[in-house]
Formats: sequence, structure tokens, C-alpha cells
Amino acid sequence: MRLPQSRVLFKAMFAFLLVLPLAFASAVLAADASTAPHLTLFSCTTDAVDDAGYLSLEGVEVDYKTWKDLRFVQKANGDGRELYRFEPKDYKTSFLFSNSDGPEGYLVSIRWVDRGTNYVYYSLYVPPDPAVEDDMGGGEAGLVVSKDGKLIDRADCTERPYMFISYMQSAMSCDINNPFGEAACSADKVYNRTEPFDIGTIGIGP
Repeated sequence: MRLPQSRVLFKAMFAFLLVLPLAFASAVLAADASTAPHLTLFSCTTDAVDDAGYLSLEGVEVDYKTWKDLRFVQKANGDGRELYRFEPKDYKTSFLFSNSDGPEGYLVSIRWVDRGTNYVYYSLYVPPDPAVEDDMGGGEAGLVVSKDGKLIDRADCTERPYMFISYMQSAMSCDINNPFGEAACSADKVYNRTEPFDIGTIGIGP
């Protein structure tokens, strides 16, 4: 009668020894995921009017096309002093994406609201003019801060931003309150602007 019981005990111990490494591996992977570094999705350096530095929208890479835990950080140059941080728990609905193309160029806009204040981090890329010899194109980018439709602050980029547009779009919700509506959020087709718009109005809104 003891032999079957011994066999049952042995099988139980063997199964436990098989499960233990798997449980340990899962715990390690979970720990690695929780401590994974934030990498840059959208960044640029800013001008030196007040305090030169950089703007950085960051996230944790899950795989080659999936990102999570988005946050925005603004730092001063040199000493790396942090000027502003927005790191919401619900990054998917807090960060809002839109993009469009038109005569003024290709516009990417990331918007969020923090404590009643409106933030828009944008990039407008103007492609080279084929009619102008050696034209390199151009554009504008920066962070616009406003409240109740009035400008509070602006940090302009001094260079063309470093961006992963499709990754940001898939990790965010649609900004249906952008000037061009839900049509400017499509992942399949970029919205084509037919009416001219004033670049100085970007980010100035409710």
C-alpha cells in the first residue's frame, strides 16, 4: 500500500520541480517588464530664449511595433534639470494623436490635458520644393501650452524632430478635437487638408 502513495508523492514533487522554474521565469519576465527603460518616440532640442533643453515623448517598447507606458518629459540642457513631466496611468486615452497633410506640409500633433491646461507637441514638415534648386525643405515643431484658448507658454524646437509616427499613433487615442476632426486620425490614410491654416494657431484652443 505504501508503494502507490510513494509514486503519487514522487509525481507531485516532480511536477512541482517542473513548474517552479516556469514560475520563476515568469516572475523574472514580469520584473523585467516593470523595470524596462523608457525609449524615445518623439524628441527635439529647444531654443535658448529662456532655458535651452529638450522635449521628449517616451514609451516602453513591448515589441518592434507595440509601445506602452507613454510619458512626456521636458528638461533643461546641461544639468538635465526636469522642467515638466506628464506620466498618466491611462496613457492610451490621455495622449491624443492626429495627423494631416496639405499645402503647408505634413502635420503631426500630440495633445493632452494636464490639470485643466492644454498641451500640444507638434511637428510640421515641409517637403523640398521641386521647383527650387537645392531646396532642402523645412518646417516647425515645438510644445504649445494654453488654457481657455489663451497661450501660456511655447517651446520651439531648433531641429527637425526625431519621431516614430506609426508607433505613437497605435499607442494613443484619436484627438477628435483637432482642427480636422476624426478624419485626421486614420491609420490607413492621412487626411488631406484642403483649406489653408495658420501655423500660429496650433495648440491654441480649449
